[in-house]
Amino acid sequence: MEFINKNEDLLLQSISGGYYILDSEITRFDIYFENHQLNIVVYFTLPYHRFQTDKKIKLHFIGVIEYEFYWNDKFTFYIVERYKFLKTERGFYISFDPYDESEEPSEEDHDIILCNEVEGFFL
Repeated sequence: MEFINKNEDLLLQSISGGYYILDSEITRFDIYFENHQLNIVVYFTLPYHRFQTDKKIKLHFIGVIEYEFYWNDKFTFYIVERYKFLKTERGFYISFDPYDESEEPSEEDHDIILCNEVEGFFL
């Protein structure tokens, strides 16, 4: 496992092109409670990564404040066609199905995680 970065540096690196989850496929969610806080780990396959085909990445969301996911069998599981990843006053926010392209969370965003910390790793 290769550490990518964490928190603000991970956010900046995602913008500058250190890694992309756009057009990736989410392959797994792990949700667990440890050290008095909720954690979510999301695993992605990056079929079009510029350095290697079928590169995998995991994002570890630590101290989850809120999350919401919905899926049913009428949809493909789970291609990230677009996403919103930003730092807010409440923590780090990601939506895998954003309502719009704004730099603000929206009540209309779906498949969200809000957390205190986030770390990224290549697998």
